[in-house]
Amino acid sequence: MAIVTRRERERRAHRRDILEAANKIFARKGFVSATMDEIAQEAEFSKAALYLYFKNKEDLFLSLIHEKFDSLGEKLREVASADASPDVKIENLVRVHLEAFESDKEFFQIIASEHPRLDVEAGDRLRQDMRERYVKYIDMIEDVMQEGIEKGVLKDVPPRLLALALTGIIHAFTAQWILIGGEEPLAEKGTFVLELFFHGARRK
Repeated sequence: MAIVTRRERERRAHRRDILEAANKIFARKGFVSATMDEIAQEAEFSKAALYLYFKNKEDLFLSLIHEKFDSLGEKLREVASADASPDVKIENLVRVHLEAFESDKEFFQIIASEHPRLDVEAGDRLRQDMRERYVKYIDMIEDVMQEGIEKGVLKDVPPRLLALALTGIIHAFTAQWILIGGEEPLAEKGTFVLELFFHGARRK
């Protein structure tokens, strides 16, 4: 394991402080209205110091998005690779996903409302990055579904379709929750998401 120097630890800590400050300012003012001066003041850095870590406001915004989704992706990978039965993995994937949205509501509201305001270059970078992340995400869920089929937990249908079905239900709930302001508890909807996925909506 490589040894991280004190200077590198400080650099990472400073970068993290700037991203946390940016998250607060973007949530408070929106991407367009927020300024690097305000972010620097919130982070207690000079404006010049911010440019040692990020090229401009767009780069800072995209880096914030990447950091958040990297964190969520790591949590989901831990669930998918855990030593647990496929149905428990699916339950935990839903729980982690909904809890992440609820605990970081302001960030996901920023994404929903502000990403269309990026310039063309930054918008293209974001779309390409999110496409790549989505494919990896679906691949990971598909592996869990394949395991469920092999162990007789799930129907013997294409696992990709099962992965798309589960993520579609989750995304429908999270998107609607963001649009209405995220006031009601989201994580509580996990039981209903799982009921729909495992049993469908038809009355037995």
